[in-house]
Amino acid sequence: MIELEKDRPNRAVTSFFQIFGGCWKPLSGDAVHMTDGAGHHRFEWRVLSVLVPLVAGAAVFDGLWRLGDSWLAWGGVLPVLFLLFHFVAFTIGGKNPPSQWQRWNVLLVAWAVWQGWFVEESGVRWAAAVWLGVVALNAMSVVCLAWRGIMVHSATCTAGFRWFIWAVIHVPAVFVGWRYGLPAGLSVLGVAGILWVCGTFLPNARIFGPITRRAEGKDMLLTIDDGPDPDDTPAILDLLDQHGRKAVFFVIGEKVRRFPELAQEIVRRGHELGNHTMTHPVGFFWSYGPVRTRREISECQRAIEETTGVKVRFFRAPAGHRNWFTHPVLRELGLELVGWRKRAYDTVRSDVDGIVRDLTDGAKDGDILLLHEATTTALGVMEGVLTTLPAAGRPTPSPARSGDC
Repeated sequence: MIELEKDRPNRAVTSFFQIFGGCWKPLSGDAVHMTDGAGHHRFEWRVLSVLVPLVAGAAVFDGLWRLGDSWLAWGGVLPVLFLLFHFVAFTIGGKNPPSQWQRWNVLLVAWAVWQGWFVEESGVRWAAAVWLGVVALNAMSVVCLAWRGIMVHSATCTAGFRWFIWAVIHVPAVFVGWRYGLPAGLSVLGVAGILWVCGTFLPNARIFGPITRRAEGKDMLLTIDDGPDPDDTPAILDLLDQHGRKAVFFVIGEKVRRFPELAQEIVRRGHELGNHTMTHPVGFFWSYGPVRTRREISECQRAIEETTGVKVRFFRAPAGHRNWFTHPVLRELGLELVGWRKRAYDTVRSDVDGIVRDLTDGAKDGDILLLHEATTTALGVMEGVLTTLPAAGRPTPSPARSGDC
């Protein structure tokens, strides 16, 4: 049985890296366990280890210059900076990385504000601008963190609250349009519209809520959409058995009702079933309201449970296009949204070799691969992928929740 991996803590101390830090490459082995310990966010540590001494050094240099002359500033900046770091660390530095960051941030913000607003001439104003830029990025990131919290919290991840957010977003647009004219009001809506389009149509976007994008384990995870299919499903199951691999089949509820024996066979052979809506409204699901969204997902859930006795845990939207109300419905039904890392548009292409190459070239451990059945190329693609991927026998991966690190 495929088990989901829980989010590993992001050790970043700044809100910017809590949102955008991530990992540049998948973690494995000891690196995974290190993230569960007291390790710092590595890239953030490298950035702060440059920025903090740079800005603090500029502040010390400026202070020494004002107390004496250029010789004192150039000769004393490193010794004084050394003493300053030890003083802050051992006197007011805090007992953990977040508290240390907060204290340094307060000190450097105070100096940057003094430089920017109260000093007429200064040769280190660039350093104050750099730190105020860091503060601005972190302030925007705090807004992003607050938004993410609203999107996932049980009290606010509801259809009713999302209607409320929709209304609130329109209030400033109406005010700006009334005060400054229709074009200005539409421009405000345009910004919100861009975010809405990204959250809806970018398959792995997490603007509306969490999405699984990677898998754990030393292998790739195969996911197969749009079944079950009387022509492709039996042959795909045989191929998977031959190569000793397990997969997640995201099935359509109508097809489960039509071919119950195939859904049962998928489960019997040890594979996982996922919810892919009842009717697969690929061209319209993105525009559905809460009632139709819930109907599509819950009816598919019911079809799978009544046919196989299995309670499905994963959901994938048609073409990956969620709508504004998908996550509240998924939370209500106990489902997790699953995306992918590699796809090759095998529903609209006919070149099997090219599809296989796009799916497997550069595939890394933990990648979720998206394939389809009920297409003219399904069997060829599946055979090519299974033949090209490293030999099975390693631990079977499972979908990992969002926040890959």
